[in-house]
Amino acid sequence: MKQLSILALSAALLGLLGCSDSTDTPPTTTPAATPTATPQQTTAPTGQPLNPQQQAAMDAAKGMPKQGVVKELLHASGYTYMNVDTGAGKSIWIAATMMRVKNEDNVQWADAAVMRNFNSKSLHRTFDEILFVSSASVVK
Repeated sequence: MKQLSILALSAALLGLLGCSDSTDTPPTTTPAATPTATPQQTTAPTGQPLNPQQQAAMDAAKGMPKQGVVKELLHASGYTYMNVDTGAGKSIWIAATMMRVKNEDNVQWADAAVMRNFNSKSLHRTFDEILFVSSASVVK
């Protein structure tokens, strides 16, 4: 009986993997792929202020939800890529599983893994830095 359950689970996983035509390689690590920092840290180790991507990555690593306004939107290989204005003209790229969203929507997200120099083969584009978020939603 145990072998039958394992066989059924393996077949289901293989079926799910076989359905994906993704050529992009999202992160497979846990979301704590950013430098550790105390909640009060607002400067980089060099003593300079954090850039928007660094601050967003640190906040995401701490499990704090983030949000912003979608300024640019791309869909490819089962993902929605969004250039999000997080305030005061600061923007970051995030990627979430395919979702319904449009420009000027407010979106929020929680945990994220930071990828630097991420090459999306399906978009034929390299992102200097992008956050792959575990979940995202439109804020009404």
